[in-house]
Amino acid sequence: MAPALPTSLPESPYLRLARVLGVLNVIVSLGLSLLLARALTDLSHRGFSTGVLLLLVVLVTRWLLTLILFEWSTYTAREIRQHWRLRTVDHLRIPRLEGERSRGDLLLAIDHAAEGPSIEVLATSARLSVLGLIIVFWAVGWLSTLITISLMALAVPLYQRAGKRSEALAHEYQLRRATLESRQLELLSHTPELRSLGAAQYGADEIAAISTSENTLAMRAIRVALTSSLVTEFLSGVSIGLVAMVVGFSLLGGRVSLLRALIAVLVTGEIFTSIRRFGAEFHRRENAAKSLTLLGDVAPLPHGLSGGPLIRASQLVTRASDEVHSLELHSGDRVLITGASGSGKSTLLQTLVGWRAATAGSVEHSYATVGYVSVESSLLSGTLWTNITLGEDLARERVKALLGDLGLSGERFSDLDEPLLADGRGLSTGETVRIVLARSLIRHPDLLILDDIAGVMDATTQQLVRQRLERETDIAIIEATVDAPLVKSPTQTLVLHHVR
Repeated sequence: MAPALPTSLPESPYLRLARVLGVLNVIVSLGLSLLLARALTDLSHRGFSTGVLLLLVVLVTRWLLTLILFEWSTYTAREIRQHWRLRTVDHLRIPRLEGERSRGDLLLAIDHAAEGPSIEVLATSARLSVLGLIIVFWAVGWLSTLITISLMALAVPLYQRAGKRSEALAHEYQLRRATLESRQLELLSHTPELRSLGAAQYGADEIAAISTSENTLAMRAIRVALTSSLVTEFLSGVSIGLVAMVVGFSLLGGRVSLLRALIAVLVTGEIFTSIRRFGAEFHRRENAAKSLTLLGDVAPLPHGLSGGPLIRASQLVTRASDEVHSLELHSGDRVLITGASGSGKSTLLQTLVGWRAATAGSVEHSYATVGYVSVESSLLSGTLWTNITLGEDLARERVKALLGDLGLSGERFSDLDEPLLADGRGLSTGETVRIVLARSLIRHPDLLILDDIAGVMDATTQQLVRQRLERETDIAIIEATVDAPLVKSPTQTLVLHHVR
């Protein structure tokens, strides 16, 4: 069976209302089946005006019910997405670090969770549709009822089995897809080296093999879905057909009226329609339930400071070193972190801003925005202007002045609308780093992180950047470097000694 959707989360009111709507949907649908049977009976007895009027009532009511359920599902999905995106916004801001799980699974979980209430409507409708068996029994007796129950008993396990197989294949497909994307990016980044060694075919063959396995897995998933659909549609058709045959013989023998015969056939069809609709969403309901559980375990990241220091670290130990650090950072402070390569400077920076979990101790934040600049920072596809402004409406003179302050002048940087090559190709690492630095400074963050960037600049450029940073008196800056720091006269210096 599908796991029950958690009810201790903010979706609870929506889930409760979904069950009410599911009950209403069943009652109205069964009632419309009875009304449709009456309309068809009247038409067969030449009661055209009454029959047509009842048909119109059935059609309009069905349309209104479908519209109400659709609009409600759209509204609840939007509200749930908004709630979880606001709650997880801090987690979504954290960049994915090497070897860590992508935060993209939170976005996928939010979309799955948003489908929970609408799927609950279908689940409730499917469960309560069995009440139609009472109507079938009242209308034509035990034989048609027994046929419907028997084929329902066969259909439900098939839906569950197909749902579990689809879930397993979907999980395997996602893993295979992630492997393909990761390997493609890795091989593409090494294309020049592979070509120079005459081994470009190696990369092409490997990508082709992974892609083929992915396509094979996708086809398996499609076959499972089609097989399940065909079998369940067959059982549904057989059930309705057998009921219609039994009812037809009874009608010919005069043992049942036309009205009751139509009621039995239409209600049987309604029962299987509800079951089929839920069966088609069985896998999505499992996804919704698991997504709500995942989101329920995502606690808001701690901030805890208000109106005080931007960062307060107490007895902090990182994953890279056993050294203990304590730090209190205020607006305008300058903190310098030095140490040999591999001593854990970058890990300490990422732990201070909350991108990595601490091994021991605690970190509290109160800043709203942070600029992070490292030699691994990359540019976006687009122009120099879009890379720096990120869509904000800024004065071009201000942007050009900032670029000039950072030593980015001359013909290469005079046209802000000149497209950059993919990911900054054609620019030096030092130029790329300064463009990313300009992107941060133009937004005037509360905190600026400089992760060992001085080493990719010459002495003249270092002096220009140093002078520009000195003008940002209200921005707190933390710099990690081996030597030649850009930060002048730091208010605090942390020296890392231990290398694991």
